[in-house]
Amino acid sequence: MSGIYARRIAVAAATVALAVTGLITAPSAQAALPTPVSAATARTYLASLTVATEGSTTGYSRDLFPHWITQSGSCDTREVVLKRDGTNVVQSSTCSATSGSWYSEYDGATWTAASDLDIDHMVPLAEA
Repeated sequence: MSGIYARRIAVAAATVALAVTGLITAPSAQAALPTPVSAATARTYLASLTVATEGSTTGYSRDLFPHWITQSGSCDTREVVLKRDGTNVVQSSTCSATSGSWYSEYDGATWTAASDLDIDHMVPLAEA
């Protein structure tokens, strides 16, 4: 299996796992995480995925996806996510996070500078 197929299967599996555990629709990062499904149930869900051959990216253009769109007032998506997912986040009058802390469930690291954080897609735009 080529690296690109393995990566896409991993992305699909992660997306299913998030959907199954309810993280995609969780009200906020401060909410308690739901109880994960059993390994057997997760394997059943993964086994039901259809793996297709690589398709064409003809028609995909990054320009079709605005970088950060305005959500409210002068706050764009990045600033909304930083506020939502941080603790004790203070924002400037232009909505930029000036202080706070952000915890990563993935590796247990905590950051205190918003500029050190990347806000990114769980699924690559070209794949979506």
